[in-house]
Amino acid sequence: MKKLLIFHPTIAGYRIDLFNDLYKAFETRICLRYRNLRSQKFDYEKIAAQFEFTPIYKNVDSKTGWRTFYWKNLDDFNPDIVLVEEFSIGAIFVLLHRFIKRKKYKIISICDDSYNMVTENNDFSKAHKYARKIITPLIDSLILVEPNVTKWYNKNYKKGYCFPIIKSDEKARNDYKRLIPLSNKIAKVHAINNKKVFLFVGRLVALKNVEMAIRAFARLNQEENIFVIIGDGPERNNLEALAKELKANVLFTGRLEGDELNAWYNIARCFILPSYQEPFGAVTNEALLAGCKSLISNKAGSNCLISEGKNGYIIDPFNIDDIAEKMQIISSEIESSEEIVLKDNNMTFSYNECITKLISYIKNI
Repeated sequence: MKKLLIFHPTIAGYRIDLFNDLYKAFETRICLRYRNLRSQKFDYEKIAAQFEFTPIYKNVDSKTGWRTFYWKNLDDFNPDIVLVEEFSIGAIFVLLHRFIKRKKYKIISICDDSYNMVTENNDFSKAHKYARKIITPLIDSLILVEPNVTKWYNKNYKKGYCFPIIKSDEKARNDYKRLIPLSNKIAKVHAINNKKVFLFVGRLVALKNVEMAIRAFARLNQEENIFVIIGDGPERNNLEALAKELKANVLFTGRLEGDELNAWYNIARCFILPSYQEPFGAVTNEALLAGCKSLISNKAGSNCLISEGKNGYIIDPFNIDDIAEKMQIISSEIESSEEIVLKDNNMTFSYNECITKLISYIKNI
């Protein structure tokens, strides 16, 4: 069995299934730098409880240097394949180790770049852009999250494999089914059983473009529809003031996670991700698995999960008329219900198909 060494900052909930399945497919060691995301604080104990492996963490309070963390695990484990985070200092340490010690292991990077980022100069930083140019030619391949960006990497660097950020269908669907009683309880508390529920989930920051979504939603019939916004952040007060000014039927829940969040996917009939900068957007997969039709920004990598007119529509985040028109189309297609039931899965392909092909690709690289 091939030996796989994984270096990653930490593991978010939406990638638990991926890391569990990689662990089972290889002789695997997983090394993490942090016990939580630096930008968001999830209940990491609940995330870690789902691991089928025991990670090795870098103790950030110790005097262990970054190079020592990477090189010690590389020397001790002697891998055939190393999976690194995208264009990071860690990737550089691994490349240096392979060069200096004349090793022959393959290096693969997990990379969340969207097509918009690489073709429209919409990177998060100049450092990321330049690191891409320097590091990509030196590694053996990349695991990318959408088909168009994979084609771009194959054209420009002759490497790259597509594996979207998706969860196990079976596990997610079982969770949504289990949460139906909670979903009905929440809907009754907020008196929205007879409403057509639109949903946004994410940090309330400018690049998420929630302001535009509220303005578009305000054009709909406010008696029939409600827009539920789950999340928190620096834009919240401004967004609440805007909704009040427009007399839009908007409910702000604050930040939720786990069962409380997933119960809302059952309640919602339409999910919207209007970001003007979004590497992927794992929430799109979560919403589709719950059966929500989805309106996804053409700047978000997860628009690759949308089959136009079937499970949703792709929207222009800068065009309020386009967003409002497609919100109206969705509103006319869905019906309100007194009782929340499990909706049909709206994903057009399965996690099992994708992970089987990915594992085969890694083994044969």
